[in-house]
Amino acid sequence: MDYKKINEHEIEIIPEKTPVAKILETMARVSYESAKPPGSTFSGLLDKESKEIDFSEFVNLKSSEVLDLDYVGERQCKTKVRRTDDGKYIFDAWLYEINRGKPETLLKQVKSTLDEDVADSVVSVRSDKSKRERRKRHGIAALVDIFELILDLFT
Repeated sequence: MDYKKINEHEIEIIPEKTPVAKILETMARVSYESAKPPGSTFSGLLDKESKEIDFSEFVNLKSSEVLDLDYVGERQCKTKVRRTDDGKYIFDAWLYEINRGKPETLLKQVKSTLDEDVADSVVSVRSDKSKRERRKRHGIAALVDIFELILDLFT
């Protein structure tokens, strides 16, 4: 995923190889997590952690407004993305900025989160592959070692 500023009010989100739905869900989650939870009011007690929320509910790829995150619970997210007729994804930077701060900060965090997810999945695949290779290489020897340990326990 990448992005580029179109004008002072809009930023284009460029999916590259990342699925659009994943980008938008990540954007919703990061926006929610960075939104200030309510103060010490009673409603603050009802505030949810991000892992309790299904952010895919805020994504609608069948509509021109593909992400519409206004208030979630008591948190002011103000994160909107629309799809243009030519298939570009446009983040409403102005709406975010007047309510939350610098939109580039949000997009950098989204990009970083997506990059971490890719790195974690690559490491996971590599470790699974190396475990399988070790088991193939050492399968019989390890089995013999286990049997010897069991025999030692009973003798």
